[in-house]
Amino acid sequence: MNFDDFQKVWQTQSSQTRLTIDAERLLKEVQRNEQSFTAIIFRRDLREVVIALLMTPLWFYLGMKLSLPWTWYLMVPALVWIAGYMLVDRMRHPRQPPEPGEPLRQRVERSIAQVEHQIWLLRHLLWWYLLPPALAILAFFAQVAWQARAGGWWTALIMAGLVLVELVIFAGIYGLNQYAVRSELVPRRQELEAMLASFKDETP
Repeated sequence: MNFDDFQKVWQTQSSQTRLTIDAERLLKEVQRNEQSFTAIIFRRDLREVVIALLMTPLWFYLGMKLSLPWTWYLMVPALVWIAGYMLVDRMRHPRQPPEPGEPLRQRVERSIAQVEHQIWLLRHLLWWYLLPPALAILAFFAQVAWQARAGGWWTALIMAGLVLVELVIFAGIYGLNQYAVRSELVPRRQELEAMLASFKDETP
């Protein structure tokens, strides 16, 4: 074997070693990003479920303490629905721990599926998260307005103002979540999809 043959072997081994190091570093980065994203989603879901469950007895207490009309209690099934929906969603889409020796491509595909599910949840936020409590609050306002109808135009104006405030708050919540989809989740999905596309012509 002459010097040229030695040089070719050395260059081949050097490139393979560099590729292995880069692949390991990339795998660790994907793992770190996936763990961070999973932790954020878990904390968000836990916070929403705990708040909904804690507000349920509080709602009963306020209703009895203030002798509020029966439509006040319509918020209770709305809160239970939100907590139940999030719990069922987590059971249907469990966060699977990584397997030893799992290929990088498979890890990226799972991360894409996780991000796409979060995009779906936030884009459908109106139906499963905002609409149930919004309808309960509107029913309560409508009953209060009917009971206070002797107050005339002032009562109507006050109730219309309360309804407007409710709509602004719920529209703001919806808009913030859609902004999070556009500014965070969609770019994250595009980045993962670009990474996955770069694997197509490469051997594992």
